[in-house]
Order: sequence, then C-alpha cells, then structure tokens
Amino acid sequence: MDVLYTFTKSLIDPVAIIVLLLAAGTMAALSKRKGRAALFLAPALVLLYGLSIAPVSGALCRWLEQDYTAESTVQKGRLDVVIVLGGGVVEPAETGETLPSVQTASRLLRAVQVFRESGAAHLLCSAKGIGRTSEGDVMAAAAERLGVPREKILVDPVSENTRGHAVEADRRFTDKTIRIGLVTSAYHLKRAEREFRAYFADVVPIPSDFLATRPQGIRAVDFVPNAGSLFKSAVAFHEAAGNLWYRLKRS
Repeated sequence: MDVLYTFTKSLIDPVAIIVLLLAAGTMAALSKRKGRAALFLAPALVLLYGLSIAPVSGALCRWLEQDYTAESTVQKGRLDVVIVLGGGVVEPAETGETLPSVQTASRLLRAVQVFRESGAAHLLCSAKGIGRTSEGDVMAAAAERLGVPREKILVDPVSENTRGHAVEADRRFTDKTIRIGLVTSAYHLKRAEREFRAYFADVVPIPSDFLATRPQGIRAVDFVPNAGSLFKSAVAFHEAAGNLWYRLKRS
C-alpha cells in the first residue's frame, strides 16, 4: 500500500500533471484530431501559471500552516521529550559526507532551542531517509555538535514516514502521558500531530519553518510566475495528498 501511496503522490505533483497534459496536447496536435489539442494545452497553461504565482502558492501554504501561526511560547520544564522529524539529507559527491538538508537543519535548530528552553529529558531524532547514514543519526551528530549532551540524545534510524515516526515513538516510550514537543515544518505539522496524538495524550506542535509569508497586499510582481512559487505549490499538493491518504488508511 505504501508503494501505491508513493506512486500516486508522485503523479499528484503539479509538474507531473502539467507534463502529462502537455504530452497529450502535443500528441493531439500531431494527430488528425488537432482540434482536441486545446483541451489539454489550455489546462496545462492555466495550471502552470496559476501554481507559479505568489497569491496561489501563498494561499495553499497558509491553508496548511494557519493553525500554527500563533505559536505560544514553550515554558521551561513543561516538556518531557522533544521529537524532531527529519526532512531529508544531502550527500555531496566530492566529500562523501551525509549532511542535513536545509529543511532538516531548520527543524533541528528549532528542536535544540526548544530542548534547551523546556528542560526536556531527551531529544529524539527521528527518520531513516535514503542516505548512507540515517537522517536520525545525522541529526543526532549535529545536535551533539550544537551542545546537546550525547546521553540525552535518542535516535530513531528506522522509521520511513510520518506514521512510522509515531509508531516508533510509541514503541520507545511506554508512558503515554508524557508531554512531547513535536518539531517539524509548519506545513507538515497537521499530519504529524494527528499521528502522534493517536498514541500520546499530550503533544505540543512546534513549527520550525514556514512556507507562507505574511500578506503584504497585492503587487503587480506577485502575478509574475516564478519557480519558487511553483515549488511551494508542489509541496502543498504533496502534503494535501499525504493528509488524505493517512485519513483514508485510519478510517
């Protein structure tokens, strides 16, 4: 089922949809049914333009992140464990190293900050990933370099997705009443929080970074298509697909 989910999620990528429409339109234009080409090319153009402008990508991201924009300060001593979810690694060919991606680094820095401020007993770095070294181990090594004592760092190097992170945490912590600070990107928090609340009674969602920015009013430049906005729209599409899939599997 997870293979089906991964395949379906890749097809929901806006770029994949646009390419399929362009391919179908091109084939129609080269065939005897040239009049049908517009049925594919027009939607491709509308999608490409719409998802590549700031007002649309911003609205999609705010829809995912709106529950976490008014984050309350985490009081010291109010958390038992801080759990940070991995967001990918990079492996530069020339160095042979496995390094945290920009997203993972953002999540980890936020988690270390919360760990220090909250008085938590442990920092759990969670994710397997696809690198030579697991994302959990990469984050743990970085956390230690940032000053977190090694004996307070726990590593989950086996969980492969959001649900897996929660399942592994459930296996590790027998006390289901512990107060967990859950750190991940704001767009991912809704799904992650739901999964962890299936096992633990007290989960504090803590966003590490946001894709949506504060609206500054409508400007002409906002309607110029750009790759950054298309990327944000793609992330929103992926996360919406993940939310739907997890809800269907739990129902």
